[in-house]
Amino acid sequence: MNLYKFFNKLTILIFFITFLLVSSSHTENNNKFNQLGINEATNVLIEYASMSCVHCANFHNNELPKIKLNLIDNGKLRFIYKDFPLDRPAMFASMVAHCFSDDQYFEVLSALYRNQKKWVSASENSGNFYNAIFDILKIHGITLDKIIECVDDKSNVNKKKWDSILASRLEGQNMGVNSTPSFFLNGKKIEEPMNYELLIKLIK
Repeated sequence: MNLYKFFNKLTILIFFITFLLVSSSHTENNNKFNQLGINEATNVLIEYASMSCVHCANFHNNELPKIKLNLIDNGKLRFIYKDFPLDRPAMFASMVAHCFSDDQYFEVLSALYRNQKKWVSASENSGNFYNAIFDILKIHGITLDKIIECVDDKSNVNKKKWDSILASRLEGQNMGVNSTPSFFLNGKKIEEPMNYELLIKLIK
């Protein structure tokens, strides 16, 4: 039984609860993240995001490019992206993104956020979902078979990616994240909607 059929019978909420019960002790080891910017940057912005979240897409499409150009690329800010999937489509899209190399990750993330409506609307049917993702990401060199494998394969490599995404979500919950996107600047949670103008005011 593939993962789509699995989630048709078991809600994402129950799955996360089960994960919390059996995997919380392994969170630190499994939680992998991707980042933009140098490690020596004075400021660190962490985002917890769900791939299907409209407000997350708005940030990545409209605010992050300005932040990258003016703060990340000149060494003032390090940006860390952490998965916080809120539903089945977000979880599967995150799995696909993590099938790419670290060098390609943010390009793929950007493509998925730019075309969010296309793949989210197709997510009720596994075949439509895979084809929608393939249409968006084929320019990055991935095949349809590889996309299906990224979501459905039961290999240890896939399990590690799956566990890492869920560990990231658990970490966010432990830090008080209850909606997406949620941002932490230099360890402090930002309660206002994040944008470039606000960030300019807040950074050191």
